[in-house]
Amino acid sequence: MGERLIIRSYRRVFEVDRRIYRVDRWALPVPGGVPLRGVAYFAVALGLVLLLGRLPGFAELLDAVSAPLRYVVGPLLVAVLATQVAPDGRAAHRFARSWLALRVRSRRCSAGRPAPCEGEPVVWSGRLAMRWDAHSPRLIRGVVRGPAKIEFARPIRLTDRGGRLVARDSPTGPGGDAVVLCGGERLEVRP
Repeated sequence: MGERLIIRSYRRVFEVDRRIYRVDRWALPVPGGVPLRGVAYFAVALGLVLLLGRLPGFAELLDAVSAPLRYVVGPLLVAVLATQVAPDGRAAHRFARSWLALRVRSRRCSAGRPAPCEGEPVVWSGRLAMRWDAHSPRLIRGVVRGPAKIEFARPIRLTDRGGRLVARDSPTGPGGDAVVLCGGERLEVRP
């Protein structure tokens, strides 16, 4: 009976590692060939060296390094290290992209959007539909701070209690009352 091969993930089976083994008739002296991803890393590193060589602060630093080290050995070292290293089991460019996205994005998110830190004003323009429970025909307790416009589908009685507004159910009235709050005003909804 033959030996069994256990494959824990099909990702490795379908992940094709493209390599260059020869250029025309000349076989590359690298056993196993040169990964195509390594060539891309070399090109990006060389492009970065050329780009940084045009900037005033970096030009003097790069001029201190000899040309073969600057244009061949440095990018080649970056390419070899980037193809060998697999942080978190991912390719170097994918890890770098996610690491940079983590550093650039907002620290706090809510519903996929950046959320403000404590003390920052919240700007929200939209409608908030609030419905009461089908088994309870009364208002639900809540607090709303302005600026805001609150529309009630039920008739309400509005009272002022020392600078704060209180909305309660009203047995009479046509319903559809609306309350507009300025910045800093507070409305308490009580059943």
